[in-house]
Amino acid sequence: MKRLLGKKELEDIVWGATLLGAGGGGSPKEGLKLIEDMENKVALFSPEDLPEKENAVMVAGIGAPKAFAERSFGPEAISAYETIKKVASIGGVQISYLMPGEIGGFNIIVPLYVASRVNVPVVDADGNGRAVPELSTGLYPIYKIPTSPLVVTNKEGDVVIAYLNDPLDTSAAERVARALCVSFEMLAAFATWIVSIETINRCLVPGSISLSEEIGAAISASDKSGRDPIGEVEKLTRGKEVFRGKIKGIEVKTQEGFDFGRTTLKGVGEYAKSTVAIDFKNENMIAWKDKKPLVMVPDLIAMMQIGGRPLTNADTEEGMEIAVIAIPAPEPWKRINEGFDCWRHILERLGYKESYIPF
Repeated sequence: MKRLLGKKELEDIVWGATLLGAGGGGSPKEGLKLIEDMENKVALFSPEDLPEKENAVMVAGIGAPKAFAERSFGPEAISAYETIKKVASIGGVQISYLMPGEIGGFNIIVPLYVASRVNVPVVDADGNGRAVPELSTGLYPIYKIPTSPLVVTNKEGDVVIAYLNDPLDTSAAERVARALCVSFEMLAAFATWIVSIETINRCLVPGSISLSEEIGAAISASDKSGRDPIGEVEKLTRGKEVFRGKIKGIEVKTQEGFDFGRTTLKGVGEYAKSTVAIDFKNENMIAWKDKKPLVMVPDLIAMMQIGGRPLTNADTEEGMEIAVIAIPAPEPWKRINEGFDCWRHILERLGYKESYIPF
């Protein structure tokens, strides 16, 4: 089924995707800014209605969230898409659709922005069902989807096309992309992972753009009716509120193109006797309640202001009263051991060396 997305639908998508971004995926402020620059409605197709052999490609922003908050973005994403389409056609591969590589208030909008500017349709799907900090922490690598070619671009019009010796070596792809991102002052666009519709249906997350829209619309309706939006979010995501508290401290440092940090919450109401600490690497990696693991990746650790909107780690402030919502990761993450193993190196750095505890 084909649908046309206008401004209202796109704004709902931003807020729903901010929740599913689990603290990352870019600030909704930047996603909303991109919407203002869109020239046409976006054609969205359900993958189940498309020929299985047709191909889609992801395009996204890469860099530190603070850099995205401080500078504009857009033309580099169009350049990344046009470059990888040209490179693919030289090898006899035709790209017919765009798609997000991850869900987040900014990165879900990047391919939709490109689609509106160059009149290309979008597949209702993404590569993770959440936001991820590294190229190696995702469904594309754990299902052995080649990362090569990799295109990285900046606003000045510089374009780098990388061909990896091992197309499945996402660590090498990460090193290349991050080194370029740092040299581009922590802000760039990239395109990679050309996938067939069959691969999307089998390995990735169909329907995630529509789900984001549905969540965002429910939050907006709750705002207008005065209902608590958290209950609506729980129903749509199979999630559960696991904590409410006031932000007592935020530690953050930008390193290697990432924002690393910890958000500390002092409980309120029924949680008044407890404290939660959320460690993040762009996205929320693990939440500790009274120093014991509460929720961890690949499951989603989402944050919402009480009675308000979802938040990313780039938007939190001390003194905010927020709810922490745990959401189970999409099924492909749970299907194979790599769905947790790809996160181990980050969790170990954060002090967790045990087995996955699913939400």
